[in-house]
Amino acid sequence: MIKKIIGIILCAQLLLVHSTFVRADQVEERSWDNEIIYSLMIDRFSDGDSTNNIDINRRDPLSFHGGDFRGIIDRLDYLQKMNFTVIQLSSIFANREGGFHGEWVKDYFQPDPHFGTVDELNELVDEVHKRNMKIIIEFPIMPKEEYSDLEDAVLNSAKWWKENTSIDGFKMMNISELSLEFWKLFNKELNVNEESFFISAADQNLTADELSLYADAGFDSLVNVPLNEPLRYAFAKLDRPLEDLMSLEQQENSYPIMLEAFLDNQYLKRYTREMIEQETYPGSAWKRVLTYLYTQPNIPVIYYGTETGMDGSSAPDNTPLMSFQANQEMLDFVSKLGEVRQSQKALTKGTLELLYEKDGMIVFKREYESDTVLVAINNTTEDQMVRIPKNQLANDKELRGFLEDNLIRSSDKEYPIFVERERMEIFKVVDETGYNLFFILAIFIVFILFGLFLYVAWKRGKNRIPE
Repeated sequence: MIKKIIGIILCAQLLLVHSTFVRADQVEERSWDNEIIYSLMIDRFSDGDSTNNIDINRRDPLSFHGGDFRGIIDRLDYLQKMNFTVIQLSSIFANREGGFHGEWVKDYFQPDPHFGTVDELNELVDEVHKRNMKIIIEFPIMPKEEYSDLEDAVLNSAKWWKENTSIDGFKMMNISELSLEFWKLFNKELNVNEESFFISAADQNLTADELSLYADAGFDSLVNVPLNEPLRYAFAKLDRPLEDLMSLEQQENSYPIMLEAFLDNQYLKRYTREMIEQETYPGSAWKRVLTYLYTQPNIPVIYYGTETGMDGSSAPDNTPLMSFQANQEMLDFVSKLGEVRQSQKALTKGTLELLYEKDGMIVFKREYESDTVLVAINNTTEDQMVRIPKNQLANDKELRGFLEDNLIRSSDKEYPIFVERERMEIFKVVDETGYNLFFILAIFIVFILFGLFLYVAWKRGKNRIPE
């Protein structure tokens, strides 16, 4: 009898679990607009092989510090746990003396000996792919006066690395050094038989007009340099209006090419330093700006050390050796943002509509087919209540929070969204559920059966007591 009751209880619990969790959709192959890129400087990330530590000096910010391919392999699980899907390596090519950053290329056909061998690079690529991640390499274009036969060297070496490794793509840096006609030829030659090979492009001073120009050159993606300064400015200090930033985002959402948004890179002082200069507490500020970065239309690019709040002024102080002593709460937050972005097509493919903005409090909507996500960020010094009219969403809906498990139901003709100062939330717009009667009934059955189990056990135990 007792065994039967236990079986019934277990079945009831299974029904309870089934009523509260929805089966995940079948995993689809990720398109590039669904990726989250972690960009790292090889020399400053992790030293996994001391045998290639040639003339390193970690006290000198202009010297090599020892990072290499082996060190990255050792840290892949760390990156995977934060839900990054693409690793972007700084230039791997053999450099002139002092070229720890990889941008003083002397030979495009050889890896720099400080970083490791071609075989070790291939091992890194294999380990990345085992984790269902991708890997791309920064490809800096040298000035023509510093590298003979530059066009031939760039094209032929790119073909060589593509054919002799299993990398997933290149990020071509300093693209203004070569003509638009060359880039059209380059992209055509590299993707003759393989459309999945990813070719992105960047230039430090790329303008909005040039974004449109290079969009026709055959690149898969462009780094959105014009967005960087307005983005950094908007969130570096509380109570700053965000309307101009959103206006720029909406304009760029119509570009016929994928764009990549970033906060930090090797050329900028760390965003943490800018926050400190504006007397803003970096811990909570990073959460707000990352929430925005992960929910806006561009592919998010996170520079190494962001998750630890890395500080630093202009180069080379902005690229210190990576410290892995990160705050676990921040690592979990970054991981959660990655999980949300990858699970919601509205965030990677959807339209962008501003619903509310006032002095740093912002609510915007991302929509793709039948999926709608609402993002609310309070970058102000006061708690905020925003009332979104039903006609901007829909009737009979409710808002379910991803970050703090908030639930908002409509009242009268609006959705009241309350966000505490310096906080944020990402909402999924779903059909209104009301009370889950099946859930309540399942709980009731479990308690009844458990009580029955206790009674039967007590009764049997009483019968066994000798008189």
